[in-house]
Amino acid sequence: MKENFLYRTFISCRFALKVGWKISRKRVILEFLHWGFIYVDWLIISCVLIRFILDMAMKRTSFAKMMVYVWSVVALEALFKIYSRYFETYVKPVTDVKLYDGINRMLYDKACQVDMRCFEDSEFYNEYMMAVSQAHVKLPETLEGVCQILARFAAMIAGMVIIYQIDRLAALFIIFPILGNFVFYGVLNSRIFRMERENIVFQRMADYVNRTIHLGEYAKEIRMTNVFCLLKKQYGRAVTAIHRVIGNYSLGNMILFWLFQYFTFTLLQEGAVLYAGYRVLVSGTMVFAQMAVIQTTMNCNTWTLIGFADSVMVIIKNGLYLEQTRHFLQYEPAIPENQEGLMPELPIRSVEFEHVFFGYKEGEGVLKDIHFKIEGNQSIALAGYNGAGKSTLMKLLMRLYDPDKGRILVNGVDIREYQVKAYRDLFATAFQNGKIFANTIEENILMGRHTDAEKDRKTVDRALKLADMLEEVERQPLREKTILTREFSKDGVVFSGGQNQKILAARAFAKDSPIAVFDEPSSALDPVAEHHLFENIREYGKDRILFFISHRLSSVRDADVVLYLKNGRIQERGSHGELMRRDGEYASLYRLQAENYLT
Repeated sequence: MKENFLYRTFISCRFALKVGWKISRKRVILEFLHWGFIYVDWLIISCVLIRFILDMAMKRTSFAKMMVYVWSVVALEALFKIYSRYFETYVKPVTDVKLYDGINRMLYDKACQVDMRCFEDSEFYNEYMMAVSQAHVKLPETLEGVCQILARFAAMIAGMVIIYQIDRLAALFIIFPILGNFVFYGVLNSRIFRMERENIVFQRMADYVNRTIHLGEYAKEIRMTNVFCLLKKQYGRAVTAIHRVIGNYSLGNMILFWLFQYFTFTLLQEGAVLYAGYRVLVSGTMVFAQMAVIQTTMNCNTWTLIGFADSVMVIIKNGLYLEQTRHFLQYEPAIPENQEGLMPELPIRSVEFEHVFFGYKEGEGVLKDIHFKIEGNQSIALAGYNGAGKSTLMKLLMRLYDPDKGRILVNGVDIREYQVKAYRDLFATAFQNGKIFANTIEENILMGRHTDAEKDRKTVDRALKLADMLEEVERQPLREKTILTREFSKDGVVFSGGQNQKILAARAFAKDSPIAVFDEPSSALDPVAEHHLFENIREYGKDRILFFISHRLSSVRDADVVLYLKNGRIQERGSHGELMRRDGEYASLYRLQAENYLT
């Protein structure tokens, strides 16, 4: 297990160096030089310079010759300081941005390829969030830590060589700080790591309350109810639990820290002084200059060793995050976004589901034996209660997921044989939980599809008109160039839920695709606005295959085909009139809704 842990840490360090080298070779090289020069400077000033000065003084070397040596060292140190300032004030900030940009671009590219199924997997999603949230911080920290370890290790070896040349027995005193750092301090850090891990759930609870109190979307409920008292209790329980966990570890941590301090500093420094003092004053086998060099070198080696141990612990902690990042970047999707294949032929003549089964998790049947065929340009309404599988069926058709069993055919070809991007381009979509982005109205409608300015403007105006939103947009000073949300602009516009839903519908209207999918496009609209929107959806869909989902069955009456789903199966199918004459569950649900409207 220990070897496996060390191996995983090594792999994470190698990954950091590999990615850092790919993004910015300059940063990796100059980072190593930076820390190398720091410890070369330390060796010269703290060890070599003192030794030479004291040796020269005892040999009565001329002052002029001594000053030549001293000023040479001062000049060399000045060069090191200049380089250090250059690295810290220019190279590091510039390459930090480059590393931030580079690793995020890699994560963005991979995130756009992750299978939709993964977002329903809580374990994968937690690892994914850990990977994307910390990678841009942990990558430069790990690069710095690796360079620090290499430089500090080399400096410690050099310091040990200097001490060994003076007195072999004195070199044994380094055992004390090694025990202090790698035994007691190592155990202390592992306990702190376990303590932090135990506190994660309570810290998240406290952070949740803190976030809730500060976000505007919760403000109404907090002011209109007593939920603030509930949140305070939740926060209090989290803080109490954090205190309890810290208390469980505090005594052991205190003892370990005392042992670390005692072995690292007390035994080393006092022991080295007593030993050297005995050699100088009692046995006369060591000169004062050698004693001074041993003392300063021991002291510097101790702090270098402490830094070395700290760097090791930082790398171990960062390695846990980078391991998630590495796994995420190595993830191979089941439906690759760049998958090659057949190009879909137009027009789209048929869409067929052949005995399709699907579940988001193994053993969970969301859709069961779905079988139907649509030929020609028809409008298909999917009806049924929440959780019946209507939206899931559309996600399978758009190949956001693949069936567990069965096939989906378009123009008689299994959709898995088509080029993914070309196939998905067949669809114009308005999703039930579609998102508004902090961009202009035009960009929210075109979604990256641009031709020329005049054509884009006409496309946007036509789409807004179909969505019954054109007049509202024209009232804005910047019209379609108006920024939506106030995320980044105080002049941004915040539309109502119904208006946002119209923007999402306009997004579908703006795309000239042979298949259109409208998933609950009117749930936030009043009945009059809903009626107008569905009239326009039917007008837009008359020359294409049109799928739409609606809980309000009054909007599905004019569909060519109604598929009524229950418990993941198609329970009834046919036109509205046929299903009403059949007098099944669909007819009962329709009459119930109609009675509520009349009431």
